[in-house]
Amino acid sequence: MSAQDRNGAGRRESGPGALAADAHLEMLLRLVEAQPGAAVAVTLTTVGGIVSGSLVASRIWAERWEEVVARAVGDQDHAEQVVLLPRAVQNALEPDGSGGLHDFAHLIDVTFLSAPGAPTSSLWRGRVSDVSGWSLGAPA
Repeated sequence: MSAQDRNGAGRRESGPGALAADAHLEMLLRLVEAQPGAAVAVTLTTVGGIVSGSLVASRIWAERWEEVVARAVGDQDHAEQVVLLPRAVQNALEPDGSGGLHDFAHLIDVTFLSAPGAPTSSLWRGRVSDVSGWSLGAPA
């Protein structure tokens, strides 16, 4: 199976012909997925720029999504469907224990360091394959 193929957990498969993965970053991704409520401060260099925040499990990111979207949509019709979308996706993609590699990294409490004024955001989700470098912690 190539790196482009996906298993039910939304993670890349490792094996012959797979793209090389950053084992240290993968270890951090597995750590936050395995420990409820775990968060690791990281700064990522990506194709789109530099982003800093707390690396969290996809389920924690989805819970934060629900909070942010619920505040944004308020009492509008069909708002609950939008708010609960990440939970439905997460339930459909529960890890199957295959040990595949993560496709996405999830950050909360984000600062975009390569944009003027260092804007912030509650959430960020990006492809691990787009991360060209990273460091532990946030810039001072």
